[in-house]
Amino acid sequence: MNAIIASIASGSIAEELGLQPGDALLAMNGSDALEDMFDYQFEVSGSEYLELRVLHNNGSEEIYEVEKEEDDDLGIVFTSPVFTPIKTCNNACPFCFIDQQPQGLRASLYVKDDDYRLSYFANTYITLTNLTPRDRERIARLRPGPLYISVHSTVPAVREVALKNKKGGNIMVELSWLKSLEVPYHCQIVICPGLTDGDSLRQSLSDLYTLRPQAMSVAVVPVGLTQYRDHLSELTPVDQQSAAGVIAIVEAFKAQHADAADFVFLSDEFYFKAGLPLPAYGEYGDFPQLDDGVGTARMLLEDFFNLEATLPASVNPSFNVLLLTGKLGAMILQPIATRLNAVDGLYVDLLAVKSQFWGDSVDVAGLVTGEDILSTLSQMDISGYRSAIIPSVMLKQSTETFLDGKTVSEISQALGLPFQIVQDSYSAKELVDKVFSEAALSV
Repeated sequence: MNAIIASIASGSIAEELGLQPGDALLAMNGSDALEDMFDYQFEVSGSEYLELRVLHNNGSEEIYEVEKEEDDDLGIVFTSPVFTPIKTCNNACPFCFIDQQPQGLRASLYVKDDDYRLSYFANTYITLTNLTPRDRERIARLRPGPLYISVHSTVPAVREVALKNKKGGNIMVELSWLKSLEVPYHCQIVICPGLTDGDSLRQSLSDLYTLRPQAMSVAVVPVGLTQYRDHLSELTPVDQQSAAGVIAIVEAFKAQHADAADFVFLSDEFYFKAGLPLPAYGEYGDFPQLDDGVGTARMLLEDFFNLEATLPASVNPSFNVLLLTGKLGAMILQPIATRLNAVDGLYVDLLAVKSQFWGDSVDVAGLVTGEDILSTLSQMDISGYRSAIIPSVMLKQSTETFLDGKTVSEISQALGLPFQIVQDSYSAKELVDKVFSEAALSV
């Protein structure tokens, strides 16, 4: 791997130099040991002179000498914050999503990253089981944070089983080490009924609570299981009873620790599975674990109800819109769809797309594929819809490509139906704007 340029900021030093996307930064100031953005930022920050060695797309190399103000950035965005091979996982968790995928998907979907650098720069979760002495020295020197740690259980025997790794049981030692360095981190506990719930969950919450303030938050999330598990050990999905049990444990822990309200959070899915109402907006603190599905529903609903007064009483001419999501998303969006349908002349048809690709147990919008949508809508009369609206979480980041490789344009052409994409899944305003928009509705 190299430091490959993805884009150049307009008006930046890099643009003045004539650097282009696809060029590779090979060395800075004579050092060709750039491992990642840590090294890049160290060289750039506070320097008035830089020497860059660049490999251009055409295969030629060029040396650039740059004079700049100390605080000036070069204006380069790289394709990855990591320039050397990604550190991969040495565990065999039976709930690892990467191991629950079919063959034939794009190669990047099978990379089991467990890299502290990506944890810092991209908020990916790591287990801390593969750190080398070099990694430890670097973490101690750089003190990057916050990191995101997959804990699952602080009970040594339980975590060893959860990770299928006998070296995985010393998580409290590792987390205490990070605390001694004053490196902050967020924690995750994946609930596998019969393994990481019950007494394990109680002990884990108590242990992690002792590591504050470096342990900034704990997200408790349900295990996700697909139909591609023939080669993996059997796990039990979270159902209504187990979801209610987990909620009860977390609520009891909060009741025992008055200042734990902003420390441990349950993913939205537990409440929907248990048939219980979501916590109030103020119970999510500053929403530290949104990417783990913690508070996403409450944030979206709060945003919608804040703009509800701006909705029109009617539309003319009338029109129908199809809102596509997963089963969980449909539960979240139901009150929004109901209120929008109170607008005279507007009909919003909220549809939970069945996941034929991953299996019935998968209910999140982020795993809906292009083929799932095509299969579902091909069986319907969709001639009366003005457009279909989907969330960007269904697509590979910054693209219009689904997990199965199909594109939005391909699905739109095949169905003869315009598609619109909501880029910000937390923004009810963008969703409402897409519902009422007449722009970009051609197939």
